[in-house]
Amino acid sequence: MKYFLFIGFLLSFATSVYAQSDSESFNVRFLYDSDTTAPTTPVLLSVDPISPNQIDLNWSAATDNLSVQGYVVTRGSSTIATTTLTSYSDTSVSASTTYSYSISAFDAAGNYSSSSNSMATTTPDFPVTPPVVAEDSSSQGTVARIVVQDFQVTPGVSTTSIETLTARPVRLTVRWGRTDDYELGYSVSEYYSTTHRASLTDLEPGTTYTYEIIAETPFGLESIIQTGEFTTLDISQRDAPVNVSRLVATPENADVVLTWQMPSHETVAFVRIVRSNFGFPEYPQNGAVVYQGTGARFVDENILSEYSPVYYTAFVYDLDGNVSSGAVAIAFAQSGVATQDELDIPNIPSPPIKVPEATSTVDQDRFTPDMRLPELSEVLIVQGDSTHSFIDPDIVLSSADALTIRIPVSTVAGNLKSIIGTLLDPTNNQQSYAFLLRINKDRTYYEAVVPAILVTGESVLEVTIYDYESFTVATLKTPVEFTDMQTSDTAVVFPDIFFTAPAYMLLSVLFGVILLILLLVLRHRHEDKAE
Repeated sequence: MKYFLFIGFLLSFATSVYAQSDSESFNVRFLYDSDTTAPTTPVLLSVDPISPNQIDLNWSAATDNLSVQGYVVTRGSSTIATTTLTSYSDTSVSASTTYSYSISAFDAAGNYSSSSNSMATTTPDFPVTPPVVAEDSSSQGTVARIVVQDFQVTPGVSTTSIETLTARPVRLTVRWGRTDDYELGYSVSEYYSTTHRASLTDLEPGTTYTYEIIAETPFGLESIIQTGEFTTLDISQRDAPVNVSRLVATPENADVVLTWQMPSHETVAFVRIVRSNFGFPEYPQNGAVVYQGTGARFVDENILSEYSPVYYTAFVYDLDGNVSSGAVAIAFAQSGVATQDELDIPNIPSPPIKVPEATSTVDQDRFTPDMRLPELSEVLIVQGDSTHSFIDPDIVLSSADALTIRIPVSTVAGNLKSIIGTLLDPTNNQQSYAFLLRINKDRTYYEAVVPAILVTGESVLEVTIYDYESFTVATLKTPVEFTDMQTSDTAVVFPDIFFTAPAYMLLSVLFGVILLILLLVLRHRHEDKAE
């Protein structure tokens, strides 16, 4: 009897298999006993008051028969945090107050260990600023001297990480920008610590930035511990491909219909369209990617019910991963919001107004002494072997060829953010097409490759320069004319006489007279023979 009971006990915990007699498949069901084993109890190793508002805790790792899922941090009788780490910084404490802590571990089945040993500490009071102590050779430094033990900057294409190791716990502020004003942003660490990592985002590829790092001690003393510059990586080591042509964003109720024309070059891979509600995305990672492919139309559904205006940039990628400077377009909600003028929205290229000659205007209220702006003669139009400047009169361009707008890097400096070139449609003066100018691979020019317009007529090229608040600082424009002339090197060149109407007519008459004389002579000879 005991053998049957033993067999029955085994069967109750064994794997049950149910075969399907009319199928090649079968189900397997596993029956296991539940996990009731709790993790081991961690040991609280240290409780250190770092500042009047921060206490750092460290403890040993617990073990479990399966796996430890995390730890519970208890202060007094209250749970204040759960974490998967073996350390925690409590920043919800007050100065001159005693706190007691303990730790427990838990596993996936909800088993909790017993509480660890308890440790207590008292936070310091907010101190009177201590006197400055002369620097010494200590590797730890003093309350007035912060020692940096390791420092590393790792640039990426659109992001850069800055890692800092200090001898004593400090809180860091990292500031960065294109100038020594560090106008782009700042990052403040949440805790006092000896290890720090700041991630800088929304950077432009192939661009040099400056940075400054300020350290604050728990005593409230601040000092600059590092300054310098770094250059983000270039997306491409080759010339940028041509942009899409005729990019237009058309509102339809709450939707935005985007249309464009892809370049016909065989090396083009796809177009990526990026959207933002803060301003035109200046590189492919700066915003939400709404479309990527080889099409020529996309509907951004219901976006105008959330934001107005919305900004779009279309980047063309070639087969080698090179990226165009970007074509830009903007869309507004058709009703229910304030107009563009009422909102005073910056950074919006509108169709240029035709001008009889080149003009340059500067907003003196936004111009600062550190700025350097290009002259009309320094804004170049390159097409084939021809180069024009904005100051040149009677600029005639081929409608069948792409052109490049180019500005020397040395002519642009100061608190400036973006440069946008705008081309007026010769056949529809209410329509224009805008393109971002970006630094080329040689870091010699800001430039944008504008695709062939493919229509003829009078037009305007405009370059607008914006500051870091995205307001216009300067506008430069020049009249141009697009014709159907050929710029190809294989064009056949004829003598000028063939293109001079009077000479051509005279030659035709002379040829006719000679032919008539020959016919008369031949007829006369034929009549003589007949006699």
